[in-house]
Parts: sequence; structure tokens; C-alpha cells
Amino acid sequence: MSREQWLSAKSSALRDEDERISTLNEIKDYLRSLPQNEAAESAQLLQMPVLFDCLNDSNTEQIDLACEVLTLCLNTLTLGESTNRYNVPLERALKHPHSQVKLMALKDIQRNIVNDELLVRFCKHTPLLIMVIKCIGNDDLGVALLSSDVITTVGASESCINVLLLPDVQNVVAEVMSKNEIIRLRFFEVFINIARKSEKSHNILESSGFLGQVLHDLNNNDVLLRMNIIELLSQFVTCKQGYRYLESNGIIEKFCKQLKDSDDLLFVQLCEPGILKFFGQLAYWRPNDIVTKYKFILTRIYSNIKSDNFTLVRVSVDTLGHIAETNEGKIALNSVGDIMPKLLPSITEKLNKLPNEVKIRALNCLENILQVSTNDTRITAITRRWYSYLEGNPIDLILRYAKNPFSEIRCAGLGILNALATQLWGQEVIRNSAGLVEFLLDRNVETIKECKELKFEIICKLSTSEVFNHEINLRLQAFVKEGPFYVQGVTEVAIEGND
Repeated sequence: MSREQWLSAKSSALRDEDERISTLNEIKDYLRSLPQNEAAESAQLLQMPVLFDCLNDSNTEQIDLACEVLTLCLNTLTLGESTNRYNVPLERALKHPHSQVKLMALKDIQRNIVNDELLVRFCKHTPLLIMVIKCIGNDDLGVALLSSDVITTVGASESCINVLLLPDVQNVVAEVMSKNEIIRLRFFEVFINIARKSEKSHNILESSGFLGQVLHDLNNNDVLLRMNIIELLSQFVTCKQGYRYLESNGIIEKFCKQLKDSDDLLFVQLCEPGILKFFGQLAYWRPNDIVTKYKFILTRIYSNIKSDNFTLVRVSVDTLGHIAETNEGKIALNSVGDIMPKLLPSITEKLNKLPNEVKIRALNCLENILQVSTNDTRITAITRRWYSYLEGNPIDLILRYAKNPFSEIRCAGLGILNALATQLWGQEVIRNSAGLVEFLLDRNVETIKECKELKFEIICKLSTSEVFNHEINLRLQAFVKEGPFYVQGVTEVAIEGND
């Protein structure tokens, strides 16, 4: 029997309900056994409408098999072919009660919208687009996320975004959004992700009123909804058009006032971490705004670090570390003369009292504060001054954590040493600390891969430094030559022992 005859016979067998499961298994195994080009030719010989009809059943095994076979067949088609030829069956698949079927259809749609030309062709099938939008409101989170991704891709295309303004499409968006607040948040995330893509996308969503709906719900009585919207806006503020939109609508100033003056303790408790993250993101891109317009946030970070609320301590050190990560952020923080001399001792004083998870975040914050990305003397002068603000003997404090038996804390401590090793003054601190170079060169004390890699990175930096004597330089360079995971052989140890 020829391939054509066999595939024709199997297509006919699919019409018999009693033979469907066995036939689908045979087709699946056959297609999987073929090279890609032969599988594509064979898929063309199958009757696709009959395969789609196999989804119209309550038997889960049959539905799963039909999805597998359909996926194998659809993946062999040229891009754009399935959404063009089978847009109606795909639309029906998106109405199917089984999530597996919806996911199969959504994955195929996603495969077929990888460029503007394909997106334009897809958007011509408005009923299919509308069904994807309806899936954003699906109870299955996987279906909702995948359909959100598809609509975000559509909206991010300047050739296709206007399709979201069609009356039929807007009516469906409004209808699905009205179901509940969880679904509304999904749409808000889609709107924000689209608006972040380009100035044009933002302007269209603003004029359509979609973005206004996001801001309107910041006044909702549901604090959890507001908390989630603040989280979304912390991403939106990182783009130029998002910052401008939020500032012109008074949202940034509003967040400041809410932290200063709010009598709603529940709101502050739930939303302050998100608001601090929002300002951390804002300060990363526009650090001068924090010190000129929103200096209160730095005062708030200080009071939070002094508090016993570990959630606020965690988010505050995260925010400070994010601000200080860039050179621009360091310059901005340094311009507020009184803040870092207060903040840095408060962090080091607090370290011993923190649970391990928060302690690691605080150490990571110190690493960001002390690291430099370029050898700029202005920045290294700032980091050297900040280092001196650390409580007690700073290098002893750092070593306490770099030698900690818990690997994550140990890595965080080594991360700070790595920041010091980048700078001349830091190399001098390492040189002048008794036993520190020996600790770094001792391979026997490290068993964790990440710690070995960090030590190697530190020594690579030190090996090019001019602050060490000739003997130490030779040992550092030998360590680098041997690599991060070198293990000294037994014979070498014995010889050294005899010496």
C-alpha cells in the first residue's frame, strides 16, 4: 500500500468513532517516525477537517491524541497557512471546553504571527482575534497567559494595533473585563505591555481610554487590586512615554503623598512595598528625579531599614541597591549629603538581626552600592567614602559573611569582595587585611561551584593589580592559569609536604 493510500485509509477510519483512538495513535507514530520534509508531505495528504472533528468528543484520551496529531500537522505548514486556511476550525478550538484544545490552537496562532506581514494576515480574521481576546478571561491561567501574549504581540505591531480599536473588538474587551477584577488585571497588563513598546502604541492606547481605565482603578476600594496595579506601573514608569504619562496625570506625586499622609494602614501595609519598587525602577532610569522631586522616598527607605518589619527592610534594601547600581544613581545619592552616612551604618547594624533571606538581599544591596562599572575616579571616590561609612571595621564585617558556612550568604559576602577587587582602593584594602589573600587562594575551603567561580573572578581582578608584591602576583597569576575548579593532586601535596 502506498503512502497516499495508507493516509487516505486512515483519514476514512477517523470517521468511525470506534476506530478513532487507535487510528490517531497510528497516525501520530507514523508522522513522528518521518523526516521533516516527508512528514510535511504526509500531513498534506491527511484530511484536516476530519482531524479537527475528532476534537468534538467527551473522551479525554481522544481529545489529547487529536491535539497531538493536529500539532504535528499544523507545524509542517508554512507560516500563516494554518491561520488562513483553518481559521474557522481554530476559532472553534478556542471555544472548546478542554484547555488542552485551546492551548493547541493558541500555540499554533503564536507560531504564525512572528512578523508584521503574518500579523496583518492574522488580524484580517476578526472572529478568530475576538476568540483569542475572550480567552484572556479563561479560568485556565495557561490559556489566559498565552492569549495575552498573542494580543500583546498584535498591539505591539504598529501595523495592527488599530484593530484593537474596532467597535466589535472594544465591545468584547469591555465584556470580558467586566467579569471580575482578576481578568481586568490581565487586560491592564496587556495594555501596559503594549504601551511600553513604542510611543505610537502608547498614544493609541491613551486616546482609546484603555490606559485611563488602569489609572481609574487606582482609586478602587479593593486594596489588593490597587497593589497589583502599582506593580504593573512599576514596569510602565521605566519607559519614557510611561514616565511622562504617569507624571502628567499626577500618579508619581500621588504615590508619595499616599506614603506620607495615608491613614489607611492596610493600604500602606500592602502597597508600600510596591510603591517603593516603583520608585526604585524610576530612580534607576531617572536618578536625579529622586533627589530633586521625591527625596522623601530616601527618608522612607531609611526609616524602613531601622524598623522591625522585615518585609519593608527587604524591599527597602532592594530599592536602594537598585538606585545605586548605576554610576548616575551613585552620583545622585551622593548629592544628598546626609542620606548615605545614615543609611549605610543602619544596614550594617541591622545585618545580624535579619533572617537569612533578607540578610542576603542587604548584602546584595551593599555590593551594588560599592561596585563600579567603569574606572571613573569620581565614582571610585564616592564608593571609597561610602565604604568608610560601614560600621566598625568594614573588611572584618564583609569577611564574616564571605566565610559564612551557608553558601548563599557566603556568595553574597564574596560578591562584596568582588566589588572591592575592581577598584584600586579596594585592592589596597584586600592587601592590607591580614590573611585575606591566603583565604582567597585557598581552594580547600570552597566546595560550592558558585563560590569557586566568585573567588576566581576576584583573583582574576587582583592578578592584574599593581598593589601586591612580586611573590603574591605570581601566586595570583598561577591560580588564574589553573582555572576556577583546579584540584591539587595527591602527589603534588606529598611533594609540598616533604619540602
